[in-house]
Amino acid sequence: MARLKKNGNLIGAIRNVVFVNDGGREFIRARPDGVKQTAQTKAAAGVFGLVSSREKTFRLKLLRMMGVPAPQYFAAKHRARIRKTVTDNQGSSSGNNTGFGNPQALAGFSFNPKMEWENCTNFFPTFEMESSGEMNVHLPELKWKSQIIPPKNSSSAVLTITALDVDFNSNTVPIKELAKLEINISGTSAVPAQDWIFPVDAAEGWLLIIGCLKFAAQNQSSVMKEAFSAAYLWAGMAGE
Repeated sequence: MARLKKNGNLIGAIRNVVFVNDGGREFIRARPDGVKQTAQTKAAAGVFGLVSSREKTFRLKLLRMMGVPAPQYFAAKHRARIRKTVTDNQGSSSGNNTGFGNPQALAGFSFNPKMEWENCTNFFPTFEMESSGEMNVHLPELKWKSQIIPPKNSSSAVLTITALDVDFNSNTVPIKELAKLEINISGTSAVPAQDWIFPVDAAEGWLLIIGCLKFAAQNQSSVMKEAFSAAYLWAGMAGE
């Protein structure tokens, strides 16, 4: 609908005609046609909606389970990484041919851009799936300021490694904790090397192993509450 301005000019639209005022210029143009969606653009929009919905459901559950805040821009970056796990012909519960079948795309993704995992750690666990249906995680000796690189003013940390069974092809994205290992680390003594073994034969979806380092100081401040680093250390299909 067009309307008359105080200066006598028309602005707005009448049917297929648009009145435009650009500073001192006045001109008329045709109303642009509506955007025509192709099968490809409709499919892309469907995948985006599916990823956004499942990622949000999973993210809220995961951060609450880990007890860490959502860093700035985390949601957008996490959603983009989840998009990389989408494959065709996986038979998702949404009734189309798009599903989540490539969890390996998550491996290495760091949760906190201000404290990237690779900048806070200097150790590399190895993962071995046993024929008995168990996962064996080999952890090296951990020393403060050697394998664990703390931020300024921190005096200790808690390393938590959690194994999760996640079904992204379900609307509710159920998460089941399979096992958890907690290690307290400080400058007083080293943590000896160890093997962490847990059963995974009951897992039905993705098997995700997440490492999380929460740093602490003698005089805990609000800043230290966000002094954490976390990352997907291993991701795969259960039984692989």
